[in-house]
Amino acid sequence: MSAYAVYQELFPPQTVEQVETSHFTSADAINLVVAKASLLQIYEFVEYIPDIEEEDEDETLDDQELANERLNENEDMTLTFPKLKPLKKNTADKTSGRLELVAQYKLNGTIATMGVVKTTSPRGKEGCDSLLLGFSDAKMSLLEWSPATNSIVTVSIHYYERDEFKKEFLTNPYPSSIHIDPQQRCAVLNFYDNKLAVLPFRQADKLDERQGDAEEEDEAHKWPYSPSFLIDLESIDPRIKNVIDMVFLADYYEPTLAILFQSEQTWTGRLASVKDTVSVVVVSLDLQAKIYPIIYSIDKLPYDCIKLVAMPKPVTGVLVIAANSLLHVSQGSPGVGVAVNGYTKKLTEFPGMLYEDAAINLGLSLDGAKALAFGGDRCLIFMQNGNWAVVQMKMDGSKIVGMNIKEIKHELKRDSQVLAPLATVPSCVTNVKNGEYFFLGSRVGDSLLLKWKYSKEGSKNQEDDFMFRVCDTLLNTGPIVDMTIGDVESNQKTEEEEENTTVAGIPDLELVSCSGHGRNGALCVFQRHIHPQTSFSFDQSDSQAIFSIKCRKELPFDDAAGERLRKSTKTVVDGEQEHSRWEKQENDNVFDEAFDKLLFISKSKSTMVLSAGDELQELVKTGFYTRGPTITVCTLFDATRIVQVYATGVMILTPEGKRIHTIPIRGAKIVDASIRDPYILLTLENNKILALQGDAATKDITPIQLPSYIKETSIAMASIFADTSGLFSSVAEKTATLKAKAAAAAAAAQAVKGNQKKRKATDENHHKSETFKKPNTVPEFDEVDMDLYGETLDEALNTVTSTPSVVPDTMDHQDDDDEMLYGNDTSNPQMDQQTNMITEEIDEVNVSLQGGPLNEITRVSFWSIIYTTDGTLQIYSLPDFKQYFVCPQFDIAPDLITDHGDIKEKKTHQPSTIIQEIVMTNIGKERKDPHLVARTETDDIIIYKAFSFVPNEDKLSERLALRFSRVHHEYISRKSAAATSSSLGEENKNKKKKEIIDEFEIPGPDLEDEVKQTKKTVQHRKKLLIPFNDVAGYAGIFVAGPQPAWLLCSCKSFVRVHPMKTDHEVIGFTQFHNVNCKHGFITVDAKATIRLSRLRTDGVIYDLDWVMQKIPLGQTVHKIQYHPVMKVYAVLVSRGLPVRLQNEDDVPEGEAAIQDEREAGEFLPEVDKFSMIMVSPVTWETVDEVEFEEFEQCFSLQCAALESKQTSTGRKYFMVVGTGCLRGEDTTMRGSIRIFDIIEVVPEPNNPQTNHKFKHLHTEDVKGAVTAMCNISGHLASCIGSKVIVWSLEDDESLVGVAFIDVQIYVTSMSSIKNFILLGDAQKSIWFLGFQLEPAKLSLLGKDYQSFEVGCVDFIIDDKSLYLVVGDTSENLDLYQYAPFNLQSFGGQKLMRRGDFHVGSQVQTMVRLPQIEKTENGLEYSRRHFCLCGTFSGSISVLSPISEKTFKRLSTLYGQLVNNVQHVAGLNPRAYRLIKGPKQRMASNRTKAVLDGDLIFEFAGLSIERQKETTKQIGTTVSRIMEDLVDIERSIDHF
Repeated sequence: MSAYAVYQELFPPQTVEQVETSHFTSADAINLVVAKASLLQIYEFVEYIPDIEEEDEDETLDDQELANERLNENEDMTLTFPKLKPLKKNTADKTSGRLELVAQYKLNGTIATMGVVKTTSPRGKEGCDSLLLGFSDAKMSLLEWSPATNSIVTVSIHYYERDEFKKEFLTNPYPSSIHIDPQQRCAVLNFYDNKLAVLPFRQADKLDERQGDAEEEDEAHKWPYSPSFLIDLESIDPRIKNVIDMVFLADYYEPTLAILFQSEQTWTGRLASVKDTVSVVVVSLDLQAKIYPIIYSIDKLPYDCIKLVAMPKPVTGVLVIAANSLLHVSQGSPGVGVAVNGYTKKLTEFPGMLYEDAAINLGLSLDGAKALAFGGDRCLIFMQNGNWAVVQMKMDGSKIVGMNIKEIKHELKRDSQVLAPLATVPSCVTNVKNGEYFFLGSRVGDSLLLKWKYSKEGSKNQEDDFMFRVCDTLLNTGPIVDMTIGDVESNQKTEEEEENTTVAGIPDLELVSCSGHGRNGALCVFQRHIHPQTSFSFDQSDSQAIFSIKCRKELPFDDAAGERLRKSTKTVVDGEQEHSRWEKQENDNVFDEAFDKLLFISKSKSTMVLSAGDELQELVKTGFYTRGPTITVCTLFDATRIVQVYATGVMILTPEGKRIHTIPIRGAKIVDASIRDPYILLTLENNKILALQGDAATKDITPIQLPSYIKETSIAMASIFADTSGLFSSVAEKTATLKAKAAAAAAAAQAVKGNQKKRKATDENHHKSETFKKPNTVPEFDEVDMDLYGETLDEALNTVTSTPSVVPDTMDHQDDDDEMLYGNDTSNPQMDQQTNMITEEIDEVNVSLQGGPLNEITRVSFWSIIYTTDGTLQIYSLPDFKQYFVCPQFDIAPDLITDHGDIKEKKTHQPSTIIQEIVMTNIGKERKDPHLVARTETDDIIIYKAFSFVPNEDKLSERLALRFSRVHHEYISRKSAAATSSSLGEENKNKKKKEIIDEFEIPGPDLEDEVKQTKKTVQHRKKLLIPFNDVAGYAGIFVAGPQPAWLLCSCKSFVRVHPMKTDHEVIGFTQFHNVNCKHGFITVDAKATIRLSRLRTDGVIYDLDWVMQKIPLGQTVHKIQYHPVMKVYAVLVSRGLPVRLQNEDDVPEGEAAIQDEREAGEFLPEVDKFSMIMVSPVTWETVDEVEFEEFEQCFSLQCAALESKQTSTGRKYFMVVGTGCLRGEDTTMRGSIRIFDIIEVVPEPNNPQTNHKFKHLHTEDVKGAVTAMCNISGHLASCIGSKVIVWSLEDDESLVGVAFIDVQIYVTSMSSIKNFILLGDAQKSIWFLGFQLEPAKLSLLGKDYQSFEVGCVDFIIDDKSLYLVVGDTSENLDLYQYAPFNLQSFGGQKLMRRGDFHVGSQVQTMVRLPQIEKTENGLEYSRRHFCLCGTFSGSISVLSPISEKTFKRLSTLYGQLVNNVQHVAGLNPRAYRLIKGPKQRMASNRTKAVLDGDLIFEFAGLSIERQKETTKQIGTTVSRIMEDLVDIERSIDHF
């Protein structure tokens, strides 16, 4: 029988393998392109000024920035500026940088190498770079960014994989690498060792080309490159093979390539006969004539050279990094080298090697080091152990005569909060902003963005002083070497909840993995669901919705300060309105931090109002509307008035609850309301809207006259969005801004020079003068800004206030005349929106570096988003309702929402019911971006992110320069389509009836009449998308419903959809900030329980696909096991210590030392010293530790249930450690099995977590290392050398061997189920054993006769079939079956191969769990088991069995998706998932039994139209496929 399984990546790879800096998304953006195995991420580097708490005066910040700005422009510091403080020493340290994610793509292939190139394509002419990606099998793709779609476009694909190039028959051990000529003339791909594919790029400014050749011009426009060709390096120089590295050199007339190779291979043990085997050859590539002369070459370099670094001027030439020395090679020089440790003398006889004691005594090991050349004559080298070295060239004229080397050590201080720049085993490094920032990527630790400063103060005595600071980190969860599953302990539940927890018997689990290496070792805790901390809950029957309100007393506006305060905070609505991010406006921050005052609970027949002090108390005898349900509550007029909207009217009250004003709404009832100070938008049940506007001066509310075209439209939803990001601006404004920005940049340089002295006097006067007030704008400018940017200040600041036609000549004289001229004159398009300005801190550095939303004036513009009943999305400006954006068929959920201009549509559309709810809001943490979120009738969430796009056509100047691109996410709603598809009239009524009965909204039996009246409540009921603006610092959306979810993001991630576990459907939500619940939230569930909760923030990261915590342990983590009874984790950790090897019989110290005397700079070998620690899952601290002896290596750890008389079940859990003693190759391995019990003890005072300890029970010494263990029916099976022995534990104190069998070479992993054992061997594939108890015996049932290397083994179970899963070292998963009745298996001796799949990263650990299925009794464990796989790239994936029907349906869908979906970089998903590896290709009976779930789940992200097309072609329905996807999702949803 065939196995049917689906493979899906749940958590993407996190190890940074490659990085490049480029101007990729736009000409002025600094982008960091990061490759993480098969994930490509594009970040934007943003500089900002962090909030500094010590600042006592608000003003100091901007002055230092001003000064800093001048500093950066190397200006004379003696010029005086207004209010300039004496310059502090660390001004330049004020700015910091961070990375913001722009885009990420899952590729169907592992990125082997990357390069950045500027071509002559239209995109290149704008000043943007293209990206070259290389893959392991000699493929290359050229990619560009498309600003129109906000995504990547594949320009071309190049393919050189031909069999005649291969030397080897089956496999290709040589990684491919891309190198790019610094003058962008060509790129080369080095593959199959010494083949070179050259891709020449067309040059824009060739003088010698024939002019006027029209065809060629056209061709050049079409393709930015000429045809590529191949060079076999052996034809240039027959010695070139075993290429180690190559690099292009700058400043040559032709592209010039330096190649480092080793013509004869040698190794440390052969140095007596062959040494100094490496050479460097420098070749000039004449691309036109295809001639490749050798410019110079140098031979007899040390055999351990690993890397070339091209040095910039004035040094030129190339730096060769070897494991024990550094060499410099250039034209006309014989080469000079410096030994960096004491071993160099024994390894090489290179004539130019300098042996200087200072360098030798450093004792550096440069093996696997990465290098970054900067600052002319300097190079920074990053070593494997996490330390760095600065190399400075000593020059005599233009000749290099030596090098100065200085080591930078990073000590890890246990208690210090300062992050040491620790990246052990760096994988890549790049300059981010020259001379200031660089990025260091790592495979085993977090990757770092570092800011460095070099002060030349100590240059006299050659003591170079470097300062480094970590500005940002990219989290890394890899490489995952082991993982286990434990119970979620961290959310302490209350007593009463404890009794009725576990949703129908499914416990909350978390996944804990070991990752990192050395000082970057850590535990990573993964949870799929958000587990909030509930501080307290109460029942309030029949609660439907809940609202919290912040309000403030009215201030007496008598003085100018009060006036200004009111203006500046005018747009702060309910604390939601976002200011620019780095502002320090005291009064408002105070207000944002203020506690919520009131809580409204809306019920089906009434509304409760509570005052939220230390405790919640109901308010009575106030003017609030309490006789019926409330639709929404909000504040107006700078939070001094409360607006309460109910079905038949709007009420305005003071914060004390005094009723001031009631506006009754006649005719139709209100079903929805959207309030943004000063506007109110009401949606009525007859699909019409009403708009009201408040006047801040009189505090009155007046209706806005709606234009006729709005009145005629049938509107399903309407809401207000207040934009502070400046994205919502018309094309005309945007183009003006861009022009002005360019002009300002040019003007800035001159202005600084010329205008400085002239303006001095005016500066000082200006500061004394009053700032002019205007009803809507409060600009406060420095003349200095005028100097910098000329007259067009706003544009230079990239704010989209208005075009130059509107800006008066001098800012100081803006007064009400301008307001009268431009403010309400609708004929002038630029001032349509009533622009509000908010005063803020000047953030000049940002403006000049980045622009964007970090500047001095934030304009708030108000827009109404209207969705009509026929599926059109429209955006109008407020208050004049002028149309700026329209997208007709929004209900098909397209990938891109674009403006379709003024189309006068025929109203032939069917009324669309697909989209039930639309919300436009800011989502983010450090920076908040506008997102459009829609909910469909099946409760699927569709998320769009706004991006600015300026079209080329002129006629569109009146439209918004804006588009929305769809954000893909993994969340699929569990609500079946069947429940929603009943849209026919009769059915609809019944459904409503049923819904009404369900929701207990109808007291009487008289349903027919009630239906009409309760339509409102039902409709109002369905508000499931609830935006919040501060829960634990995040702004986002809460999705209520049966499977609630959070939409959160930080600047390092897209919007993530994190589900939240609940027992009952959540129907109401509001953010809540109170003494007892700071920055928390309140939920109401269907059982009318109201909970006050907080998001866990202590170290919990919500940016990644799963909710995650990372617990650094500071040492390498090897194995982890969970003790299910004591609920603690046992972890094996180690740290490398230098050791001196001694003989077996331990010669006394003195004599051994004589026998092994080391020279200076000869470092000792390191051997890991192991210990076992206990980690408490509540606080994740280490509570106990057991140290092992020197040389004793721990290979395996198992929490084994062994036979014991201490418990009633007859089994008890013990922690068992398998060790081996490593003393070099001359002594035989010995090992031991150590058994520990975990006991409860009295905890230390003040630390309740220390209530468990390890208790050592027994050590069994054995002859050989214990490499793997598992427990089998109450016994312990262990692999000792090449034997498997099964032990039984007698009287809890001794082990007795009961059965054994001889196996192959070295067992890497074993796994058991019932009484079967599966072994994986380091060379010989897998063995399947059976164990019989009476009489005890082990027998071989079957084995695989192929030989390949096994990383880990486990099982998957499909009801009655058992499959063996193998993760091999060639990055594949293989499925086997023991099938004794199959003829080909020779009575079961040969295990049958049932399927295989290429993962793309080596699977090193697996965990088996039962699937969850939905039954009548709720959720239960089913008879199918799946495997979770942890890989070396930090990704977590799942291999899960599925039924044959589902498999075949999804398999045909897969075929459609492979052909119809655009794949990034033109990669083929089928080819990627074919099995790879030298020995694997020979494997017999290969079958496609594993589906690629990653591609299949992309179906959920297609537009609704494409989904229908695709399913039609394969003869099924969308809802059928969605149900299959939901089944797969739900079955593995343990976390």
